[in-house]
Amino acid sequence: MRTDFDFMVLCGDQSYGGSVSDYEKAFKNFPTKPLIMAMGNHDEPGDFLLVNGRPKNFYQQVHNIGYFFIHVQRSTPIVNDQVDAAFEFLNNNKQLSQSTEHVFIVVHYPVYSAGYFGSHPYFSKKLEQFIDNNQKMNIRSVFYGHDHNFGAFKRKQQYFIDAGVGGGSYSKVRDKNNMLDRVWTSESLHGPLPVPASCVSKCYGYEYHLDSWLKYTRTEVNFEQGKIVYNIRDLDTDKILKSYEQPL
Repeated sequence: MRTDFDFMVLCGDQSYGGSVSDYEKAFKNFPTKPLIMAMGNHDEPGDFLLVNGRPKNFYQQVHNIGYFFIHVQRSTPIVNDQVDAAFEFLNNNKQLSQSTEHVFIVVHYPVYSAGYFGSHPYFSKKLEQFIDNNQKMNIRSVFYGHDHNFGAFKRKQQYFIDAGVGGGSYSKVRDKNNMLDRVWTSESLHGPLPVPASCVSKCYGYEYHLDSWLKYTRTEVNFEQGKIVYNIRDLDTDKILKSYEQPL
């Protein structure tokens, strides 16, 4: 694993069973770099809170960047009461980021995704509303996982990045039913996507789609003069698949 970075954010499901021994195995060969983790559905039943040392929903500031970590699932499915609790936390604690230049939101469940699990409009719409109503927070991007494929979306000024492909075997496309009759016909998708009649809710936000790949990737966030650059690196070839620039 490359070590030319300062800080690591993980989007959940750091282990499959969620026990302390599972986390010890998962992090045995990790770089000795600072990291913070969001809770995933496989983390929830186990020792995640003990290992992470933080509650399900929490805020962390690193230098001039504020990170809001939220949890909206119970086991695999998303549930509305967990979503409501997450947004109660966000609304009650958004003032914590007042002194930061940049804010990122990290959650395990996808906001928008072309993957198998897809989106959940109740959650996605509440997050859209929160971002629209809090423009002074300088929310730059939202990172998430759960679906084992890379996906990038852009709504207004914010990027939404599905960076969950490292959690396990990526979601291979076997046939149209495997992806709920959605749009995968190759190992990459580009541009806005059509919404099949069978996939109205899970395909929410397809008009914001930029790119998706069925590849093992890492999302690298670099702060440069007057902009943030998001590099999507193919972990098999170590080559950058795509870069997205966000003017500040």
